[in-house]
Amino acid sequence: MSALIPASGVQGGPPGHSLSQDALLVGLVIGALAIIGLAIFVYLRRHPRRRGPVTDQWGALAVMGELCPHGWQAQVTVYGWGAPIPEDAPPARTPLVELEWKLFDEEPGRVVVARRVWATTIDEALQAMVEDRQTDLSLEQIERAATEEDGWWND
Repeated sequence: MSALIPASGVQGGPPGHSLSQDALLVGLVIGALAIIGLAIFVYLRRHPRRRGPVTDQWGALAVMGELCPHGWQAQVTVYGWGAPIPEDAPPARTPLVELEWKLFDEEPGRVVVARRVWATTIDEALQAMVEDRQTDLSLEQIERAATEEDGWWND
């Protein structure tokens, strides 16, 4: 029964065991956890979380409102079976959805970007529009970083 009772500091503990060993072990564990926490913080800071997919018009309105600070406009056209579609439409076995969208500049009415995306559903077309705009923003950030830094491409 005496083996189940832990030794207290007054009793001295097991022979050859010192309090400094415990303190060193606790210090190492705290240091390791701090390093892991710092690594997670740096990773999350450098890799911002991507939004989930747009699943409806309200999600598209919210996301595009953030991505297009000076305004945007979209027009959805749903083609039924046997309807004439534009010549530049991709080949498809099902009816297509065409989404034309425009990005406006600070100057009222001035269109900066005008694009068209094709999909098989309205939700897919809205998601394609959002991804298209996110790609534009990523390319703009890369271009800005390239012009700010001195590199071989500026020679």
